[in-house]
Amino acid sequence: MATTRYSGIRARDTDRADVCGLLDAAVADGQLTPDEYAERTATAMRAKSFGELDRLIGDLQIPDELVDAPVVRVDRRRPRRWLAPASIIVAAAVAGAIVGAISHCGTDLSGPSEKFPPLTTGAGLAYFLDEYHGEFGDLIADEVTLYPKYVIVDRQAKRSAAETGDYYYNGAFRTSTTSRRKSDTRTFDLGALDVPAIARLLAGAPQTLQSPGGTVAHVIVDFQSHGSVDLGPVLKIYVQNKSGAFGYLTATFTGEPLQVSLPSR
Repeated sequence: MATTRYSGIRARDTDRADVCGLLDAAVADGQLTPDEYAERTATAMRAKSFGELDRLIGDLQIPDELVDAPVVRVDRRRPRRWLAPASIIVAAAVAGAIVGAISHCGTDLSGPSEKFPPLTTGAGLAYFLDEYHGEFGDLIADEVTLYPKYVIVDRQAKRSAAETGDYYYNGAFRTSTTSRRKSDTRTFDLGALDVPAIARLLAGAPQTLQSPGGTVAHVIVDFQSHGSVDLGPVLKIYVQNKSGAFGYLTATFTGEPLQVSLPSR
């Protein structure tokens, strides 16, 4: 994809999510191998600008439902309202909390055949935390992104405290890359997650985001700030509606909703 005057514009989480949707479609229809998909997805979730995202999708055929996404059409790269009024957050959280279950989608990558619950559900989260503790002996991480059938984790490498490892889980853990670890890297403890409360948020997320019939596409656990306020580690629960658009809900580790961003189309 050619460089444009928009390539230096900062990408939003919703733009990264759109790219991941394109990558999901590309691996599903055979454009990408599972290894290419895992590598590009990990890169997309850390991309800072549209130019970085462009390089990940420039050689792909674009599904009809995503041809108007900002990551594809440069003329749509404009600011999007991010923070919903407090009244909407409260009302949406109450509405979402009464929804008991949701359907889930995801790409089935080649790998271990072990069956496990969708990892973007309460049961799947609890399962992953147990697997994670068994692998590393703790629940400390720098950043975690959960998809229905796999998880990408950044954390201190197992064999060297001076390195950060990118780990990929889909029934077993493997290391994709390692890099030199910065001395000021922030970590959080996944053991602080209130799993029952988070499970209720996950179950009600499509209703919360006014996307009945939508699915939880992925969940990012990371540090976040809003303006000058450090929110600390939070979860961002992304829901994809029937038209392919993404909205997200930001919540604390105790399940308290902080922000709601509804799908824009």
